[in-house]
Amino acid sequence: MIKADNLTILLDEQTVIDSVSFNISSGEYLSIIGPNGAGKSTVLRSLCRIIDKSSGEIKIFDKSISDYSQKELARKITYIGQLQPNDFTAEEFILFSRYPYFSAFTGISKLDRDITRESMKITFTSEFTKRKISDLSSGERQRVAIASALAQGTDIILFDEPVTHLDPYFDHQISELIFDIHKKRNITIINVTHNLNDALKYSDRIMALKRGRVVFLKDSAAVNSKDMSDLFGIEFLSLTNPEDNKPVFVRV
Repeated sequence: MIKADNLTILLDEQTVIDSVSFNISSGEYLSIIGPNGAGKSTVLRSLCRIIDKSSGEIKIFDKSISDYSQKELARKITYIGQLQPNDFTAEEFILFSRYPYFSAFTGISKLDRDITRESMKITFTSEFTKRKISDLSSGERQRVAIASALAQGTDIILFDEPVTHLDPYFDHQISELIFDIHKKRNITIINVTHNLNDALKYSDRIMALKRGRVVFLKDSAAVNSKDMSDLFGIEFLSLTNPEDNKPVFVRV
């Protein structure tokens, strides 16, 4: 579904991503982890052309990303960053995510409105319909952002640190919501996160970046404490989650 081959990205003439290659299968949940400044968000943004690659190749559904029009690409892949406060209502914001399907002749259709309402129902945001985004909490805004991703109707959703700055309750709620959507709709998820144990819990595979290069890309169950210690430069103790037998790491 997604293939990056020798992806290199320069920002301000500095190499931020250096010859990164990976494949992502349909319906996979991949987490990207690594220290600050490793290039995690840069890789994510390059997959939806927010940032242009300097060299290498990115293919989505076996088609070069360069060959997509903006609307065509927006029907294939969705990017969700931190939703900032704004004066749109939740319903307006989610409805606007249907823009890849808008027609100059028909405008907003009944189908667009029906999909918006259904996306809000699934994400438990219907109660926010007429509330402004600026009046919502961080956790509530993230649920609206996920609703907008669903309404956009793509097979791939990119999440850029979706639980950053959230308290443990909302961290858990948002992570569970993303995983539930992934499983029930077979949506391919790529999630940049600093929550290592959530990455281990929810992901099929984990890709670790450091200084713009891939340090490892492996099944989440195969990640060990040495992997984490080498990646972050601090010691981790490995435990086992009794629910799924996946590792859980605690800083020593």
